[in-house]
Amino acid sequence: NMKKFFIFAVSCILSLTACADHYQLIKYSELPVQAQAFIQQHFNQEDISHIERDREGLHYEYNVYLKNATEIDFDYQGNLQSIDCKYTPMPEGIVPEVIMSFISLHHPNLFVIEYVIDYRHQTVELNNEIELIFDRKGHFLRMDD
Repeated sequence: NMKKFFIFAVSCILSLTACADHYQLIKYSELPVQAQAFIQQHFNQEDISHIERDREGLHYEYNVYLKNATEIDFDYQGNLQSIDCKYTPMPEGIVPEVIMSFISLHHPNLFVIEYVIDYRHQTVELNNEIELIFDRKGHFLRMDD
């Protein structure tokens, strides 16, 4: 029984090691061109603290960390997946205008601190920690708090 347990324990450790996130620090020039263009449009390259490349299945994902604690995540093609500005307002031009119009109409004293895009939704988190969920076209769906 001890031998079976040992084999089981070793196989668990090996499988956990195989599934561990393997990321590496990379240079700005190693980001996909589309991700570089996004950063040039909304930030300064000097604002970057470090960049990580993570293996996600068959593809890489890229996480850009700015000196002000903002985190920007891109998919393997350089498409924006999410941006988390922690407690500072989102730079203009990142969140689609239709969503920003909805926020200024219904939540005029608040600002966006996080924006997430997935294959079905766009989600914004406001600085009061309320999340607003929109479809891909920017139509409001619901609010989560």
